[in-house]
Amino acid sequence: MFNRTQGTAPALVRAGPTSLLTLVAGDFASAVDRLWPAPHTAFVTAPAARRHLVCLALALGRRDPALHERLLGERLRRAIPAAVGEAPAGLERALGRMGEVAWSAEDYRVLLRLLAAPRAAKALRHAAVVEAGVVRRLAALPEPMGEAAHLALELTEDGVGALREAYGALRLRSGEAAATAAAARWARTGSARAMFEAVRDDLSPEPLAPPHPGTPRLRPLGSKAELRAVARRFRNCLADRVPHAATGWSAYYLWEGPPAGVVEVTRDHIFGWRLEEARLADNAAVPEPVRDAIAGELALMGVHVGRSGWELDRALSVDVGRTYALRPAEEVMAEAFGD
Repeated sequence: MFNRTQGTAPALVRAGPTSLLTLVAGDFASAVDRLWPAPHTAFVTAPAARRHLVCLALALGRRDPALHERLLGERLRRAIPAAVGEAPAGLERALGRMGEVAWSAEDYRVLLRLLAAPRAAKALRHAAVVEAGVVRRLAALPEPMGEAAHLALELTEDGVGALREAYGALRLRSGEAAATAAAARWARTGSARAMFEAVRDDLSPEPLAPPHPGTPRLRPLGSKAELRAVARRFRNCLADRVPHAATGWSAYYLWEGPPAGVVEVTRDHIFGWRLEEARLADNAAVPEPVRDAIAGELALMGVHVGRSGWELDRALSVDVGRTYALRPAEEVMAEAFGD
């Protein structure tokens, strides 16, 4: 009465990786699912160090199910060589400090390479937590800095990127040998802050020759070392102006005083050179009587004190006095001296 369709029973469909497996195994979830099908109990309940070891073996292309059973069940010291062959010292310790979530295959391979480098391995062995980001940053350092693990711990990814660009710029400008020697010095600095100071110093050439040898009361600051020493003395940002001096855009003079201060003169397309600003220690304004003395010394050097050539050029327009006002010369002077 009822017709039954003849045929085979439908094949069972694999459930695939669970959400938990996807979380802890990351890129390796599908491979782990084939080794331990859902619910993946043996893998997801294993200690994190064991799960990392399985993923590390997968990253190295080792996919034998019998091997992976050993990795979860055998003593860790025997399982590690089975997973990676000749393992670098420190891998067992690192496996227990790598967090709960699997890394990428490339990060695992980089870790093995770094653990084989003595200085990098030492830093990783002493780290309370071994993070994939730190491993990536350490590997991304310029080659002569490859073992400066203490810096990789401090730097951000962007910091490493800026450092690599600086290394490339120095190599392009000064050659491979100079860049290598500089990067080796950077690696020996004790902190990221000190390292960046050293990098900026190496990138900045010495200042160009000042436009005038100076006067008895205005002494030119002709080197990076002098600019930085005066910056410390007067507690100002003069050290950050080294690039201005190196390009010849500005030149700096020490006003002997009293009171002593720093004078910046800048190239000007109309006047040649003009006063940009003058300041005392802590960027304090120059008092009135001293302003005239500085202006007099600058006049002897042929340096213009007053409105910039750009501002004068802009003022030579029918719009001046209509859409914008011509600033009084007194206001221009007061601004240059700190008011």
